[in-house]
Formats: sequence, C-alpha cells, structure tokens
Amino acid sequence: MEDDREYDSSVLVEGQGVDIIPEVASSCRPVKGMMFSSIDQAFDFYSEYAIKAGFGVRKGGSYVHDGVLKTKYFTCCKEGHKPTKMYDSKGDCNESSKPYYKSRKMPTIRCGCRAHLQLKSVDGEIFEVDDFIEGHNHRMVADSDMQFVRYARKLTHVQEEAIYELSNMNLGPVKVFNLMRTQYGGFEKVGATKDDCKNFKQGLNCYIGEYDAEMIVQRLCAKKTFSSDYSFEYDVNGDRELIRMFLADETLKSNYLAFGDIISFDATFKTNKYKMVFVPFTTIDNHCHSVTVGVGLLTSETIELYTSLLQMLLKSFSHAPKVVVTDQDPAMKQAIAAVFPNTRHRLCMWHIMKKVADKRYNGRRCDHDSRYTYLQLETKIYLEREAVRIYTRAIFNDLQDEMNEIVGGVSQFSSCEEEGGFLRCKIMDN
Repeated sequence: MEDDREYDSSVLVEGQGVDIIPEVASSCRPVKGMMFSSIDQAFDFYSEYAIKAGFGVRKGGSYVHDGVLKTKYFTCCKEGHKPTKMYDSKGDCNESSKPYYKSRKMPTIRCGCRAHLQLKSVDGEIFEVDDFIEGHNHRMVADSDMQFVRYARKLTHVQEEAIYELSNMNLGPVKVFNLMRTQYGGFEKVGATKDDCKNFKQGLNCYIGEYDAEMIVQRLCAKKTFSSDYSFEYDVNGDRELIRMFLADETLKSNYLAFGDIISFDATFKTNKYKMVFVPFTTIDNHCHSVTVGVGLLTSETIELYTSLLQMLLKSFSHAPKVVVTDQDPAMKQAIAAVFPNTRHRLCMWHIMKKVADKRYNGRRCDHDSRYTYLQLETKIYLEREAVRIYTRAIFNDLQDEMNEIVGGVSQFSSCEEEGGFLRCKIMDN
C-alpha cells in the first residue's frame, strides 16, 4: 500500500538526496521557544508529532552539569549509522583480542538522519525548545505500517486488563493477541504486536515478583469476609515463606458433608515453578465420579507438614472421615494416625497392583539373569565355589570382597573335613 502523505520532495535512496519535510498540522509541530514542564511531556509531544509525520523517535544524548540536566536531545530512529568492526585476514578484530565469530548479516534502519529536537533547561524544571530540525533524508512510514514503529504502538488500558484477566484462565499473551485481532477486525487495528503483549505479561510477572504468595493469601483471606462458610488456613516459616496452605469453599464442604465418609488424597511431584506439592482431597459421589472436598499446598512431604495439613482439614470440616485411602507414603501413615486416631487407613488398590506388576517384572528379570549368567570366580578356594552355589549374588559379591581382603596370598586348601556340622578347612600359604 502506498503512503498517502504529501511531501515537499522525494528521495529514491535512503540517506541520500534532499530533505523530506512531512506535512503536519502546525498545532502538532514543535517550534523554537515552546516550553514544557518536564522531559516526559516534551517526549510525548514529539512522539505524537512523529506518529502523525510517519517516523519513529529515539531518546538521544544529554548534557548534565552539577547534577542538573541542561540539554536533552530527541532524535529520529534512523539517526546515526550502524557501528562496524574491521577484522584482519587472520580473523582477529583489530579493536580487541577477543576471538572472531562470524555473525549473521542483519539490515539496519539507520541512515544518518539529522532530524531532531533539542531542549534546554530554563530553571532546572522548565524546558524550552532550543533547536528543531524537521527534515529527513529517508521516506516516511505509511499509515498502515505505523503499528510496527516502536513508540507508535501502545497497549490501551482495556487491552492490558484483557491480558491480565485472560492470563488467569491460562491463556498466554500470544493467544490473547489473536483474540484481539479477531475482535478488532485485523492485526493492524490492534495498535500493538505480539511482542508488546508478551513484554507486558513479563513486566507484570516481574512486578509481582516475590510477593505473589502474599498476594494470593490476601486475596483468599478477603473471600472469608464475603462468605461465612469459606475456609482458608495457611502457615509461614520464620522467613515469612509460605510452607502450607489449605482451602475449601462452600461447594467442597457440601461434597464432604454428603460423601466424606471415605476420602483419598495423594501428592503430586513438584512440577510447578514454585516447587510446592499439590495435595487434592477427593471422594466418590453417587454417580461414581470423583469430586474434590479440599486442596492443599506443601513445600515438602514431611510428617510435620502432613500433620498440620490434616489438622487444617479437621478444623474446616469439624469431623474426621471414617476411612482414608492413600499410597504407601510413610509420612502420610504417621500423620493420619496422629490426627485421625479413630479413622481406618487403607492403601490404594491401584498403587498396590502397580507395584505388584513392577515387582513381578523385576523378579522375573532377576530370575532370568540368575539362570543364564554366571559369576566369575577370582580364586581357586573351595569356599568360594560353595558360596556361589548357596548365596545370592549380592551376598556373594560382598563375601568375595571380604575373602580377597582376608585370604590375600592363599593359593589353595590343603584339606577339607566335615566336623560337627561345620566344614574344617586347612589352608596353605604361597
């Protein structure tokens, strides 16, 4: 699409030819002597002028004297030239002794444009336009392509709110951008790019930082003020780090009241980025479907943490279940016995059958290795030949090592006699 802007002159080669002066309304154009209350206000004004003119802007150099900003430059994004380095025939850079690595050839947008806005400080707070050059040595950006210019694209407050809300529904910034593109009728009408959406989400995560646990605790505690039947318990350590948490809302409590005679809970591995163990408490309803009665988070699977988590559950539901089904975790077993002394603890059949199958396979494999492989005798001692026939491989390996250390230079037995159920052997040194 061709640019519909009008210019005083044109140029065919970037960086060469006469200056191009964009046609912009006088009310939007900076003039010498214009006053601004801050640098940010001046930069916003120059950015708006650049968007209407069709070029990008960049913050240039500045001059500071005695800690006071005296001069500030705003330049065209095509100002200056791309820095280059010369390498000799041996592949070494003549500017440093670093090894030479061939880099990918990339184009540059810089063509030495001299358009800029110069500000000078009046009293340290007010800034005045001291110089303004509006001529460019390159063609302007078309209206349809201004969305790709850095300071011309910007996420609105509504778009930032959409990224935040949809991220809570596990929708990433790229998917949110695709939704906005469909909603607005094209990516050129969004006013931003995928990278802008990703940068906003990254900045949001950085802003949350190490206070994410505190934010979720405050949010869940606030729910207790709106719902009298909402339970939320948590504990922190001496460093104020979240170590355990349990919550159950009205729906989960109604599930426990109706089907909580038998519950099951298991801990997943620390697959989330916070390295915390997720512990869901589930049961079976009348339709043989699994329903959740509570959820918990732990920093580790210890007896102390499991005990406190079950105490939180007991505090929320007021009565213990009749049967608890878990796997063979020893920490769970001791915690259940301590908190639910009158509750029957049973092992999950699925875990039992899984381990039975694993043990059968391992047993068959060991039997196969025992039948069709042979241990190597390291000496000619009769006792070693008897041991390989009697003992298991693990015991024989240990016994063989002990025999090598004790016997040392023994070459053979001189005689062996059975006496009182024991085998008396006489050995002969080398």
